[in-house]
Amino acid sequence: ASSTATLEAREVTLNTQSWVSVDFTQPFAEVPVVVVTPTESGNTDPASVRVKDITTSGFSARISKPPRTSLGDHTMTVTFLAAAPGVRQLGGLWMEAGTISTQKLAYSTKCLGSGLPAISWEKISFAHQFPAPPAFLSSIQTVNNENGLPSNSQPWLTVSLNSVKVNEAWVALDRAETTRYGQVNQDEVVGYIAIQGGSATLQSTTGAVTMATAVSNRIVRGWKQGSFDVPLGTDLSVGSPLAVASQCTHYGGDGGWARLRGVSSSSVKVAIDEDTTCDTERSHTKEIVSVCAFSGPCVL
Repeated sequence: ASSTATLEAREVTLNTQSWVSVDFTQPFAEVPVVVVTPTESGNTDPASVRVKDITTSGFSARISKPPRTSLGDHTMTVTFLAAAPGVRQLGGLWMEAGTISTQKLAYSTKCLGSGLPAISWEKISFAHQFPAPPAFLSSIQTVNNENGLPSNSQPWLTVSLNSVKVNEAWVALDRAETTRYGQVNQDEVVGYIAIQGGSATLQSTTGAVTMATAVSNRIVRGWKQGSFDVPLGTDLSVGSPLAVASQCTHYGGDGGWARLRGVSSSSVKVAIDEDTTCDTERSHTKEIVSVCAFSGPCVL
């Protein structure tokens, strides 16, 4: 292995009470993109994960809850995927990681706040043209507008995708049904890791690790409706792989974000979570979700 990392996937346990400082197993040569997906572990109230202070040696993360959601004192075990910026091949699969700064917003028309700009989307142009639309995994990398944490997060923000194509993606900061709480007046940095669909064996510093990426059909519905299986297209031959996932369409007008409800050796169980800030319903129309799973912790 080289002295600096280009990729790491590992599980960490976060909580609602404090920022958890996470150290990379090996430092990166330049600041990586970090993607983290909330899971069901710990609590079933609406929740996501925010990250901040990403450096070449680590980052901080915590559970975040939308306005008017019970905070509670609980933990959540999640997988983080960190990747060095740029284009590279992983066992034959192309991967591109990068960031874009934006203030562009998507939001629900329910419980509208005042003074909102029109809904609009920021274009990300890939340096690499993928053979098919890639699995697109993303998280906000900053907390530049945040003024709620350590209490309820406001303005509540997740990454929304309008579309993912072979050479571009369109993103916005999704305020969902929470636009009466907080405001966005400066850019946030959106980090993304786009990976060609398929599976590959990677030579981690810990031994051989299998990675599988997939883009679902338009089948994933809301938290209230259950959990929805996204097949990985291969069997990772382990009981509980590490996984991240992102919603990559915006059919549902309420907004929402992907949340993991379980992982098996051959599929990732996911649903679209919604805030209960404006109303209590967490049903959602069908969306497309990208997933990436690893047979074990991985450092490249």
